[in-house]
Amino acid sequence: MNMPLGTARPPDTVTVDGARAGADGTGTDSADDGSASGTDGRVDGTAQDPSGPHLGKAGTGDDRAVGSAEWDLLTDRVRWDQATYLLLGCDPGHGPLSLDRLPDRLPEADRPLLRRMMTDALVHGRPAAGTLRIRRPCGRHDHVECAGEPVLDADGTVTALRMLLRPAPSA
Repeated sequence: MNMPLGTARPPDTVTVDGARAGADGTGTDSADDGSASGTDGRVDGTAQDPSGPHLGKAGTGDDRAVGSAEWDLLTDRVRWDQATYLLLGCDPGHGPLSLDRLPDRLPEADRPLLRRMMTDALVHGRPAAGTLRIRRPCGRHDHVECAGEPVLDADGTVTALRMLLRPAPSA
């Protein structure tokens, strides 16, 4: 699976406290002052890539929904775009899931793969990718491709996890 991560957050991102972040990463809720992040609202303060996140190959016509999520380990802030809620079968009214609640969306058999991916990203500081089954409220399972990338500070400590998700192609 080839899912390189882009560097931009989508323009409509919902945070764990329900605040919305604009295209420039600044929150529209007065409680979201962006003080824990760089000038564009990103955890590492780097400039946004105006072309947005990329999955798959450019020019292939792959228009499947792409979701993005970010878990800031320093502030416990979580940001998901609307596509992530759809892909993970979560209600936006309940806010995004913390990393420790993410396995709740998976069948037991897929949780070891998610643990390995999280260990690669959060402990070893390496990108991780895999296809997971997401359990829907109706009992159906949908396959979702996930690609995670750790955000490192200057001394190499993981400060956040960024993840892109998309529906897996039908077999």
